[in-house]
Amino acid sequence: MVMNKAIWCYAEGQQGNWEAICLDFDLSVQGESFDAVYRDLHESILMYLDYIEGLPKDEQAQFLNRRVPLGLRLKFISNLFLSTFKRNGKDRASFLVHSQA
Repeated sequence: MVMNKAIWCYAEGQQGNWEAICLDFDLSVQGESFDAVYRDLHESILMYLDYIEGLPKDEQAQFLNRRVPLGLRLKFISNLFLSTFKRNGKDRASFLVHSQA
């Protein structure tokens, strides 16, 4: 599937316990480090896009517009804002995955 889109992702965790979420496709992974969840989420996104490519064209749009629930999007925005002011023992990172799968 040829797709030239920046996909919003968010990771949060501390040593040995990380979670990353794709806000645009409602996918998530867990791992022991930021690098691990970044890699696994990127791979999950590519697999998800490959799956969508195999669907009939009339079904693809609903899977390409499957965002996380509003509550998670608001949590992402608030954590991003708050992380600039304080740290609570967790590290956070937002990142874009540029997909051209």
